[in-house]
Amino acid sequence: MKRPTYKFSIYLWILLSSLCIKAQDPAYLNFQKNRVLFNPSLVGAQGAQSFQLRAKTQWNTDGGNGYKTASFIYEETMPCSIVDYGFKANFNEEGSGIYRTFEGGFLASIFLPAQIKRHSDHNFRGGLDFTWGRNSIDYSRLIFSDQLHPKYGDIYQTAFQNPNDGRSSVYFNPGVGVSIKSLWNKESNRAIMTNIGGAMYRFYSLKDGEVNQSVSVLGLDNANPIRWSFFAEAEFIPYLYGRTYLTVKPSMVYQKQGAIDYVEAGFRTGVNRTAGLGFYYHASTGTEWPSTKWVSVTLDWLFKVSAEKAIDLNLSYSENIGGLKNLVGPQIEFGISIHLAKSSVCNLMGLEDDVPYNNEYRCPLMAVTPGKRKMYENIWYKN
Repeated sequence: MKRPTYKFSIYLWILLSSLCIKAQDPAYLNFQKNRVLFNPSLVGAQGAQSFQLRAKTQWNTDGGNGYKTASFIYEETMPCSIVDYGFKANFNEEGSGIYRTFEGGFLASIFLPAQIKRHSDHNFRGGLDFTWGRNSIDYSRLIFSDQLHPKYGDIYQTAFQNPNDGRSSVYFNPGVGVSIKSLWNKESNRAIMTNIGGAMYRFYSLKDGEVNQSVSVLGLDNANPIRWSFFAEAEFIPYLYGRTYLTVKPSMVYQKQGAIDYVEAGFRTGVNRTAGLGFYYHASTGTEWPSTKWVSVTLDWLFKVSAEKAIDLNLSYSENIGGLKNLVGPQIEFGISIHLAKSSVCNLMGLEDDVPYNNEYRCPLMAVTPGKRKMYENIWYKN
């Protein structure tokens, strides 16, 4: 008799994680379109009330269950206050054993006044991320070695006992971040923007009870290291003619969690605030094993539905250029955002609910509210 072929789904990495293997939290393809997931101080910095959906898929070359990620982010710019806030929800699913992660949390950022110079403005922001999550796995989808007969295959009952119903404890993943945004030569229509910042996650641990810091579905007290994240970006206007201008926005991101480092570097070039094309290089550094490097291309398109509503569409495609190139498929991410030129909370308080950009700014990069000198990305720029 021909011996049947079985696809063994052992999920070895889950067991290794309980032995303190350290890896990064699930991440998205690009910093620019997922900014608040890297640094909570950036929540509300767009100058709009925004609803954002993101979806990413990868590792589906063999036709099996690859890695799927989805997120929902709500942000609200509050021009009547020095505070901005938002909410987020993340979902990850991967592998034949359908390993899932659910996370949800609240984000808030605060504007810290800085001395205003004649030719430049500087905006200090601090942010907090209060996120809770849980991991789970469907063990019924897995085949264990003690279930297998050398001739007849999967015929035995496994002795494996399913701990905790295949679920981890509810873990707490807090984050704190800071950033400094500057507008240089602000009176010029070729002003330059710079923005730098850093954040850390899992800086506080809960040790006891059903709610603690362990993400293990086996109920083990495995280590969960701090994740550090740093970014730097700038934006220039190399070409300006009438109401048409080109922007170039280089950026770099560095992350470290446990024994894994991650670097993203590239640039986005755009036409007005309407369309953009980005190229980015990604690599894992500082490991003793050869890393898989990859490059990504991003497209984004912002169009106005009305004077107070805009829709932002973006698509990212990433391809490996070494390492696992022949074993896994490309990464594809799609996002849609709906922006409203108002603040519901400010409106409820009877205060100004729009972002009153100052007329002194002819720069199409950003503007500052007259009262709080609060700096936002000016996605509503018209002139």
